[in-house]
Amino acid sequence: MRHTIYRRAIAILVVLLVFAQMGQVAFSYHRKQQEAAAAGQETERKKLTLWYTDEKLNAYLVEAAAAFEEEYGAEVTLQLVTAVDYIEHINTASISDLGGPDLFITSSELLGKARLAGLTVENDSFTAGELKKDFPQKAIDAATCGGKLMAYPFYFETCFLLYNTNYVDSAPDTIDEILDYADNYEATEETQNVENIFKWNVADIFSNFFFISNYVNLGGETGDDPAQVQLDAQEVKDCLAYYQSLNAFFAIDADEVTTDSVLQEFIDGKTVYTIAKTDAIAKLDAAVAEQGGEGFYGIAEVPDLTGDLATKGLSVTNSVVVNAYSKERELSKEFARYLTCERVQDLYPMSDKMPVCLNVDYENSQMPVLLDQYENSVEVPKLTDLSNYWIEMEIAFANIWKGNDVNTEVDAVTQKVMQQLQTQE
Repeated sequence: MRHTIYRRAIAILVVLLVFAQMGQVAFSYHRKQQEAAAAGQETERKKLTLWYTDEKLNAYLVEAAAAFEEEYGAEVTLQLVTAVDYIEHINTASISDLGGPDLFITSSELLGKARLAGLTVENDSFTAGELKKDFPQKAIDAATCGGKLMAYPFYFETCFLLYNTNYVDSAPDTIDEILDYADNYEATEETQNVENIFKWNVADIFSNFFFISNYVNLGGETGDDPAQVQLDAQEVKDCLAYYQSLNAFFAIDADEVTTDSVLQEFIDGKTVYTIAKTDAIAKLDAAVAEQGGEGFYGIAEVPDLTGDLATKGLSVTNSVVVNAYSKERELSKEFARYLTCERVQDLYPMSDKMPVCLNVDYENSQMPVLLDQYENSVEVPKLTDLSNYWIEMEIAFANIWKGNDVNTEVDAVTQKVMQQLQTQE
């Protein structure tokens, strides 16, 4: 496997930590260094390696590693690696003579696989009170597997509603209200650029899934219980029938639309309402700056479909995991906490990644809406046997948008996925 390696050598001076758990307090690494120096003994420099797959994290991780030097005195090697067979490669490296990473960043979707491979260590770096204060329950659930907190929740992605404040004053509670707006819409000089009342990427399962996510169960609250899987509730079919009906109103070409094109049309003032992902905010803020600093957008949670059919966004949480094979577990835990909690104020400005940590201040006063949306979302599950569900549902959404029978599509997906789950039991 080819690795793009970001190395940052960090001198040795200070630390490990004062680590309290179950009444036991450990001596810091810095204290041991001092004692060894006083005894005339040479000390070995501590080293950590972190693997990750998203290059947008480069700047944040490099700066955080440099700051970690000042406080904890350890050499950190950062390795940007391919996302293909990520967990498999970590496992192979970990059991090899060369050794694998001490820590790695992974999505909630892969956490179950990592745990089954024996690559996870319980996160015991926070008290129950600290967890409640610092993280939303959604993030804790996303990092929980097998009944234990097995990772350090880091950042999330979800989808939400954007609306152009030059055209409308507030967000709708339901898509029915958007339809009413479309029915009563009259072009004016102020709205002369408008081409779309409501447009989103109907070819993207992440942008579409909010239509049905309130009525599916993907492994329970922590997403790892195969006994709690429900995919074909009648409400799911009702929501998809509603989804299909929107094609008659908005006629979005699934073969032509892309997430980038949809966002650009919104920025250009051609669209009143759209569904966007978390990373869109940085692009919107850049556009606001180019246009003289006057805001033109509002952020809201995804609207319900009707007064009877509710919605939820889809979310993915990325966490830092301490590798069970690491020879520096305690120092790795401290670095994981440092990245995800103590220094996370810099994460969004440097990477456009939305931290799950609650103790972050934002220049953009609308950002807390994203956290609200995240807390009211359905997390991608950890069950590896549900991995094909997203492919199958994306196909089903596409077929339904084009007019295929809703019941037939839902039943076909459910049968395939449930059969796979039963086979693995």
